[in-house]
Amino acid sequence: MLLYKDWRQRSAALQEISQLGNDGERMLAECGLSQSDFRQAMRVAFASKILLPEAVKSRGIDAEAFENRYPVWNRDMRRTCMMCSVRRLCSDRLSTGEFERSYRDFCPNAGSLDALAERRDCRMAGR
Repeated sequence: MLLYKDWRQRSAALQEISQLGNDGERMLAECGLSQSDFRQAMRVAFASKILLPEAVKSRGIDAEAFENRYPVWNRDMRRTCMMCSVRRLCSDRLSTGEFERSYRDFCPNAGSLDALAERRDCRMAGR
């Protein structure tokens, strides 16, 4: 059931971007994606699930503060996340709480997550 729901969401996203024409291309470009990149990302399960904010939170980082303070860095990390071939593993590790212990073994954003965790300006309160 989850795979079907994900497929429907991915199909809807592709259709929506296609219907926007030039506006859709401009939106994708703002995210650092080409039409081809977006189509490729939508081929993989969990493409519609945004994993990066959860990964960021697992490292004690306020995802919203990060997005606001570092929009270009955030966009680059989102693009890397969307194009990642191991999103299913990432999703599974995030849902079981094992992401923080193992992300360095598979995440292409591991270096950025580590660098971001060292910054004090985006930490969640209490950490």
